[in-house]
Amino acid sequence: MKAKDVFTLRIDSYGMEGEGVAHADGYTFFVPYAMAGEQVKVAVDRVKGSVVFAHIIKMLSPSLDRLVPDCPLFGKCGGCTLRHLPYDLQRQIKTENVRALFRKNAAIEPGDIPFFGSGADAYRNKIALPFGVENGQPVLGMYKRGTHKVLSLEKCPLHGEWIEPLIKCVLSFVKNNDLSVYDERSGKGLLRHLVARRLPLDGGFTYSVILVVNGSKIPQEKALAESLERALPGKVSLYLCKNTLRNNVILTSDIRTVMGEDHIRAELCGGVWEVSSLAFLQVNFPVAEAIYRRVVECIPQGKTVVDAYSGTGIMSALLANKAKNVIGIEVIPDAVKDANQNAARYGVADKVRHLCGEVENLLPNLAEELGEYVLVVDPPRAGLDEKVVDTLLAYPPESIVYVSCSPATLTRDLARLTQKYKINSVELYDMFPST
Repeated sequence: MKAKDVFTLRIDSYGMEGEGVAHADGYTFFVPYAMAGEQVKVAVDRVKGSVVFAHIIKMLSPSLDRLVPDCPLFGKCGGCTLRHLPYDLQRQIKTENVRALFRKNAAIEPGDIPFFGSGADAYRNKIALPFGVENGQPVLGMYKRGTHKVLSLEKCPLHGEWIEPLIKCVLSFVKNNDLSVYDERSGKGLLRHLVARRLPLDGGFTYSVILVVNGSKIPQEKALAESLERALPGKVSLYLCKNTLRNNVILTSDIRTVMGEDHIRAELCGGVWEVSSLAFLQVNFPVAEAIYRRVVECIPQGKTVVDAYSGTGIMSALLANKAKNVIGIEVIPDAVKDANQNAARYGVADKVRHLCGEVENLLPNLAEELGEYVLVVDPPRAGLDEKVVDTLLAYPPESIVYVSCSPATLTRDLARLTQKYKINSVELYDMFPST
């Protein structure tokens, strides 16, 4: 078995990334964009022991459930990989994959798993597009799958209609001012990325647009800001981010406001929140709102709540409506500053305080000091540090609400936590449909 070998396979199931899985001659084949029941001819990309990664070279017998993707870049860019699957099937695959991880990593049968999703279209409020060159002309687009070649993009079903006038406006400005595009190999050229968000506010939308450049300025930057205001139906803030690093980092902290507000404002869960232009916000607000409301439902009335990995403090402020008091823990100083301001803006500053530092360093002493408390954790993909799990076993809170963006690390952590805790419920929220 070697690269470029060709096989005819019958796909029998799905993998953790939604790719098709087939078994033949003692090997397990993983085939992106293939569906269960399909017969496909594939070429081998690489082999790792008895596991083979391959791609479709000919569809012999397509599934009757297969959708015709409505994006010309589907299968080419590194974005959505499940758009050929009906959304009900996506839900089924994701639910079964989570169930399998519970069994494998934690030896737990999770039972019924309620599923909440927002649908497969127009859910993303943020986009990051690299600049590239196509046929001698500057373009904005997505990287070709597995490469840094930029494929020109005009619209994207995951984002909706708002990105089309944005892209047209920026590219028109670039061409009219003869601006150069950054070249990764030489480190020369000005334009690197366009990063934009559209967020709900005051019954409409507000737009945050960041132009990432290999320098400190662009010509006619005020004219670009004014063009964006005419192109986009809402309040626009334009920022210039200087990035002269020779790596793949998109944004740096060297950012200045060209026009508009220094902070981003958005409506979520009945409140108006303000965060810095570089702050993290969930890209799918309907699902984020469902998660926040569910977390608040899960905590008992009138208790002290520790909100670990509290970010810009939105969850902490919402929890304060029900808690006796809330203590947030967050490692990023700017996020802590935003969190304190959001608590004041939401009218709960007297019930919320935020600590700046690593959760694994602050939680042990805090847990011992509090004695009785309820814990909400929303860690990064790496999950809980071992010291955090040790603390929860040594100084157990009354209950834990664990919000996870990685079922793999969630189930790893639960394998230890279930030494002392019982799982009451598992719920699945699809933050990224079609991926």
